[in-house]
Amino acid sequence: MALVTAERELGRRLQLVQGIHWLYGAQGDAYAALLRGYGSDPSPAYERARAAGPLWRSKLGVRVCTGYAPARRLLAARTADGPAAQPQSALAWDEGLPDAGELPGADQVREPAARAAERALAGLRGEVDLVASVAARVPVEVLADVHGLTGADRVRLAEACAGAAGALDTALAPPAYDDAVRLLDAVGTLRDLLGDEAARAAVVGVRAARELIAGVLHALLRDPGPAGAAVRQDPALLVTETLRHDPPVKLHTFSLAEDVEAAGERVAAGEQVAVLVAAANRDPEAFTAPDRFVPDRYAASGVPEPLVPAPHGVAVEAFARGQAEAVVAAVAGVGGLAAAGGLPTAAGDVLAAAGGVPAAAGGVPAAAGGAVRLGRSPVTWGLERVPARVAG
Repeated sequence: MALVTAERELGRRLQLVQGIHWLYGAQGDAYAALLRGYGSDPSPAYERARAAGPLWRSKLGVRVCTGYAPARRLLAARTADGPAAQPQSALAWDEGLPDAGELPGADQVREPAARAAERALAGLRGEVDLVASVAARVPVEVLADVHGLTGADRVRLAEACAGAAGALDTALAPPAYDDAVRLLDAVGTLRDLLGDEAARAAVVGVRAARELIAGVLHALLRDPGPAGAAVRQDPALLVTETLRHDPPVKLHTFSLAEDVEAAGERVAAGEQVAVLVAAANRDPEAFTAPDRFVPDRYAASGVPEPLVPAPHGVAVEAFARGQAEAVVAAVAGVGGLAAAGGLPTAAGDVLAAAGGVPAAAGGVPAAAGGAVRLGRSPVTWGLERVPARVAG
């Protein structure tokens, strides 16, 4: 009976939060509209949020930040701890978990990521989905290697990471009841495999790495000219611009542990803050031509670094960046970019956009089409599919 009551309470809470988001979103609140998550492209909602000002109050009682400078200041402030830090959480999947341990750094993950990427790319032929085949696979294999998992435990880890993939988004966008139960079960499996301290870091780190890798691969297909040039010049530029242009964590919410002055306003300790990272990283006051994908902007000095928050207290940038750079190197292959005919993988195959479009001159993939983003995923607005064609 207690279990049935708990299940009913979870279902009611999820439905209530959905209803509040729908109501305020329909009344024109740009933040509520983002959480409601209708539509396949969040860019118009980011634009509406930015039009409301660099720092404003949503009807949901949250201080919403869209400007780069105030966002950087808020993200650098001390945050509150404990349950009160996330009072609007629709699904507290990390309740009871200790503070997260540190994820492995970039230098620790590059080698296992390179091996995982080469394995993933070696078997690709014909029309493929780069999210399922590469972006979702590499971080899980890296995590398994770091924790020394073998055999059936590696399979359990992959299944648990898939089940927990929506964790970052479900805290703000309540999932269907069955998905919520699956997520909570997956977190329990990760606690069994990795321990309580590492479980939170695994949930957050794997998803952030997946999104950054997917974003980099999408950029290679969507913007072949600048992306291909960045691979030839310095692959790190491609990853950095992806962190800005298509950040793996697009929305970060937290409560402050101290008063902060931002955008000419005082944000008091205890207030709930939502930094729209995807909007702040395209602030025209901070970046020239902010909507264009220009990796070589970071070849010059004085360009602001992309904002990369630490969701649920987990610093993800180094872990995700190291893997994304390794994947770029694996895709480029030992011989680098071909003179024509696409971007060769480490296995000597050619990566091009799906749909049979010829590769562009200069050895870069043709323009991509058909990439699909997840709905109702306001934190990651993740890439669900990135179709491509691998010929060989």
